[in-house]
Amino acid sequence: MILDNLATKKLSTFSIEVRAKFNDLFEILSKVGKLEMPFAKKIGNQLFEIRIKHRVQWRAIYAYILKNQVVILSAFQKKTQKIPKKELTKALKRLKKY
Repeated sequence: MILDNLATKKLSTFSIEVRAKFNDLFEILSKVGKLEMPFAKKIGNQLFEIRIKHRVQWRAIYAYILKNQVVILSAFQKKTQKIPKKELTKALKRLKKY
């Protein structure tokens, strides 16, 4: 699993409880190769989101590269029903680097 440097930086600002939940799901994702609902959801042609609820909603956007390699592209607190376009644009831009 690859964590984009900027996504890692953002994750480091989250509470220890939220980071622990993300780390648990990252570990499952790296070992099993996929996550199912309610922990993950496909959100686009190449993008998926990890879904965490801890007081509020938290998300991490990831994609598969090469065969089974996963890259975490973005992480954020979800404040509205829809994923912010800014986060989707950011994730797609970072995906192009890989």
